[in-house]
Amino acid sequence: MSLKQSRMSEGFVDGDEELMDATESARRRRTHYLGLPVSELKKICDSRGLQSTRELATPKDKLGIILALEADEDSKLNWVNSQNFEMFFGCVVILNAVAIGIQIDFPKTFMLREWLVINLLFFAAFCGEIGLKLRSMGWHEYIKDNWNIFDVVVTILAAIQIGAYYSFVDERFYDEWSKYVAGDFVQMLRLCRLARLARVFSELGMLITSFVSSLKALFWIALLALLWFYVCACIGAVFIGRREFLPAEEEEAIRELRHKFSTIPLSMFALFEVMTLEGWTDYVRPLMHTRMYLVFFFLFFIFVTAFFMLNLVTAVVVDRTVAAQKSAEDLENEEKENERNAHIKVIYEILNKANTEAGGVDMMPRELFDDTLRDLEIADSMRHLEWSPKYLQSMFALIDYDNDGEASLAAFQKLLEASKEALDTTNYVRFQINLAHRLEFQEKLTLTVLHALEKISDQKFPLPDSMDKLKR
Repeated sequence: MSLKQSRMSEGFVDGDEELMDATESARRRRTHYLGLPVSELKKICDSRGLQSTRELATPKDKLGIILALEADEDSKLNWVNSQNFEMFFGCVVILNAVAIGIQIDFPKTFMLREWLVINLLFFAAFCGEIGLKLRSMGWHEYIKDNWNIFDVVVTILAAIQIGAYYSFVDERFYDEWSKYVAGDFVQMLRLCRLARLARVFSELGMLITSFVSSLKALFWIALLALLWFYVCACIGAVFIGRREFLPAEEEEAIRELRHKFSTIPLSMFALFEVMTLEGWTDYVRPLMHTRMYLVFFFLFFIFVTAFFMLNLVTAVVVDRTVAAQKSAEDLENEEKENERNAHIKVIYEILNKANTEAGGVDMMPRELFDDTLRDLEIADSMRHLEWSPKYLQSMFALIDYDNDGEASLAAFQKLLEASKEALDTTNYVRFQINLAHRLEFQEKLTLTVLHALEKISDQKFPLPDSMDKLKR
């Protein structure tokens, strides 16, 4: 299960923040491992006693070592949160929902005892899931997830329902139970398990996330609509529901219209019907020849509700969905950027280690730099970054502006990290500073050669006025 799928599928209910924290921790752990040389990773494996990684000795096996370390940590944590585990019980949830639907619409498909066996099988499967999670996670971690608490409650209610309905307990208990909790209600709760599929399908999780994030804005829109409906219902109850404002007792359509607006609740319901544009002309036509101002009232109401408020709801949901998609894309880009920086860190660490062993501090000679680029682990990182040795050598030459054959590794690392960033003001100024240093060195070198030629030939070589000051 990818990091993006995990984050998008785990963030749609309250209480899943713990799972999001766990996924974020796994991402940081992967980035940390990628930023370590193979030798350091093997030391960690040896400290944990992982015998399976001892034969992995080359840099190309680095991913295998990292996967072994992660598998070791996952086996000690929550393996029940893996993709395969969620996929299996997601299929069980779907089959259970299909069985509930068949039992509701076609109860005679199976005999009573056959339905009992089917329900017991699903009950045993969900009990097994609870048991596996408890054994792996423990009570403390298990109850942090609200889905787990929901599963326990539904499973207990399903056990009572099955026991009562199929006469496993006294019939009087079933009679008392059915007074307070309907059997269909428990089935509906079992159907709510379908929302767990968001853990398996990231797109579904993204939609649920966007819907939940839209609820706050939709609440305020609903409150605004309620106030608007209340004000318009009061106007309708006064000017349409009262006989003194709307007489014409002899017309059946007017009497029916006045009855629909006789009270504020009835007026609100009538206005809701008008908002749906279903039969709104039945409200307006009786008033066209006698009360034209009420016709404009209905038209204005339709304009505000049907063309503004309903579209406002659509806009909020679309905005939240686009925001959820952008968040998923940002998360994926962040993961790629962290992996890229991790490979750059590997290159820097190996270069720094070679320079330290040679007695250097930060400035690294060009010969040692070229020799260290042949390291297999650096070659593997360059392959992932789609770089070539010539590219790194050009970076080294750019930092070596005085052309003395040495360059700062710290500046080299910063330049590599900024190599894929947009050309903003900071990076542009950094480039211009390096270029200015190189031009300054070349000017000094040129003037030194010029002084030497003048001394040897006893001749003066005039320079332009702009260069004369620099010569002096």
